[in-house]
Amino acid sequence: MKKPFTVVQTVAKEMIDHNGHVYDANYNMVFSDAINQFNYQHGLSLQERKALNYTIFTVEEQTAYLSELIENDQFYISVYIYNYDVKRVHFFSIMKKQDGTTVATNEAMILGISRATKKSAPFPQHFLDQIVSYYDNQERIDWPKQLGHRINISQ
Repeated sequence: MKKPFTVVQTVAKEMIDHNGHVYDANYNMVFSDAINQFNYQHGLSLQERKALNYTIFTVEEQTAYLSELIENDQFYISVYIYNYDVKRVHFFSIMKKQDGTTVATNEAMILGISRATKKSAPFPQHFLDQIVSYYDNQERIDWPKQLGHRINISQ
């Protein structure tokens, strides 16, 4: 099994909020950037999207914040595919500190879109082939309890 696609970063001062840790919107930004990097390296670069008159939209997203990151902390995001079909990919990404502590998880559903019609459209075959290969060969993990979590206050 292949190790997951991983992006490594360091917390910049601009990412910090008034509480002294990473601002919640910045978690989502770096998760989104990691998925973009994954897509660029697996057949849907910006140039390829333009040439194909095609793009992707994020249609749903859920982030769980489990620990804090502060300025200068190094962290990495590992990108997994939980499921897919010809138009959608259900990504599950895990953010960890360098010591292995899980900081946050993010699941996102992306949808293929024709720029000509602004409607959903099947992925280009070369990208779908990359998704299938990645899914079939990715490292198998025990999916964290955050996967599919519904926000709720039990009464």
